[in-house]
Amino acid sequence: MKESLSTVEERMVELTLPRNQTNMTVVSAVMEHSCLQNFNSIACTRSSILASLAILTSLLCVYKLVRLHVAKHPSCHQYVIFYTAGLECATGGMHWIFWNVSQLDFLLQYMKLLQVLIMCHYYITLAIRALRRETLADRFMYPFLCLAVLYFTIVTTMGIFNAESTHVECIAPYWIALSGAEVLVVQLFAISGFYITRRLNEISTLDSVRWTQKRDLWCIVIVFELSAWGTFFYDMILQIKGDRDTGCSAIFSHRQDLYSSFLVSIMVLKLLLPIWVMLFVLQPHVTVIEKEEGLPNFSDDGTYGSFFGEDQTYKHLYQPDDSFVYSSSSTSPDGSPCMYDACLPYTYINTAMKPSGPSGLQTIEEENLEDSPSMVKKTSEARACKGAPSHPDRTGRGMRTQKGKMATTRVVSKDAPRGEKC
Repeated sequence: MKESLSTVEERMVELTLPRNQTNMTVVSAVMEHSCLQNFNSIACTRSSILASLAILTSLLCVYKLVRLHVAKHPSCHQYVIFYTAGLECATGGMHWIFWNVSQLDFLLQYMKLLQVLIMCHYYITLAIRALRRETLADRFMYPFLCLAVLYFTIVTTMGIFNAESTHVECIAPYWIALSGAEVLVVQLFAISGFYITRRLNEISTLDSVRWTQKRDLWCIVIVFELSAWGTFFYDMILQIKGDRDTGCSAIFSHRQDLYSSFLVSIMVLKLLLPIWVMLFVLQPHVTVIEKEEGLPNFSDDGTYGSFFGEDQTYKHLYQPDDSFVYSSSSTSPDGSPCMYDACLPYTYINTAMKPSGPSGLQTIEEENLEDSPSMVKKTSEARACKGAPSHPDRTGRGMRTQKGKMATTRVVSKDAPRGEKC
């Protein structure tokens, strides 16, 4: 009799409780458990793995920044990227161990989106210069990037201030708004990679160097594509399957192991994997002024150096108008039809190079090969370094700059004695 009464009382208690009270208890076990809060072994393992990877990545970012500062790397993009990435990883490590709140999730996503915009700005700028459409930067690129930063800032701020409990955090509309915009930005990144690749095909260089340049470029593009689309599909599935009554836990069948495995995978894909690839691809390089003999780092055949080294290397995609080409009538060591001077060993230019497609883009070598008086003067001065007879009957006045001003140019021989200028 007593057993039957206790059973009836338990049923009456269940009827008086809200329908989602049991779900809230399960949600707490699945979404809110960690090493310090509501300890659970599986959840603690999940948090420890994510925090360890984040802290290790943060240390690698600090090491990369030290190398950048020591080398005095000329590109500011890498400094901003790795400072932001280091701060993101440090915040993620504290978040996954100590502060399991949804506001930090939005902050991590925002810092990742800033890195995407910086990389997008870097490569879109290169593509615009390669196409010789610098006016597009002022008309379209800068307004678009400003709008993107403003959009991400507004959406993230709304998500932080309107954050709800962990019970329904995953189905907040702000996540799909951020990941959808990220996919759009990454597509512009991929289009820029296509034009940069086409320009690389038109530049005379070693096949191995060209392959390395393309590999590094498309490693970044592909990883950012995977990260953006993976995050977008994950948020889309949560939006479709999620329900405010059952909460986020029902999507994972209230299983801690299933939720933890999904969370580790998506956090690595969304936040950590792009940073790892950038740490591998983006390398610090000494500025041209500080290199040995003041010469750029060109390849053995005298063409071009590493594509992803620094801004000085990127300029070979578009060859600024105020630059000039040293030339000589002598042939290159391998007998190929190019202009070569032993006094200036880094200036091999393949004059037979033609555009590979109907794009109308001239190759870099075809743009400044006119027999101008300034080039003749530079040739005679360069030959004087080797003791070769010059042509006194030919005079030059220097290359014309973009503003139409005339500037004389002094050529310093690599092999000339110190203090001797020619």
